[in-house]
Amino acid sequence: MTDPLPVMKKRFDLPLAAILLAALLALIGLAAYGNPSVPGEVTITGRLFADGDDLADAVLVVELEEEQCLRSVLLRNGRFNFAVPVGARARLFFVKPGFHTKEVMVDTHNALCSARARKLNDKVRFDVVLERLEEHPRETYAGAVGRIHFVKGTGLMRVWHDGRMVAIVDDGTEDR
Repeated sequence: MTDPLPVMKKRFDLPLAAILLAALLALIGLAAYGNPSVPGEVTITGRLFADGDDLADAVLVVELEEEQCLRSVLLRNGRFNFAVPVGARARLFFVKPGFHTKEVMVDTHNALCSARARKLNDKVRFDVVLERLEEHPRETYAGAVGRIHFVKGTGLMRVWHDGRMVAIVDDGTEDR
């Protein structure tokens, strides 16, 4: 005669619902950790200066992803504000008759990617000073005068500034 095989006993009995719940929570945690794009927007505020002139005729254009313009507010005293979605690139143009136009690039990728970044970057503030055309005749800026971006991983803001001007080349095609 042979002895019957021993019967194994379960150590614990987890209901199927508990296992599914644990798996779901693990997936949600992985998705939140692995997804660097955080919905939201970065509010940009500041002040435009133009040699003490009235700014009623000044314009702030905010171009998003080279496709659309965002709503922006530029008050007569030079204060401006607008919001850029996180993960977008915007070009800002500060324009006033009789002054050189300035362009600033803003890239909000990584702006709110960490708790510290969310605290520091939900509102970004800077000022822009326009220069009279007569102070630099026959010159223009070599490109964007400023770039603002946020470092991947930390979300800390980095600012680059370049105020170099270049000569305007006359190609001889003036109206005669």
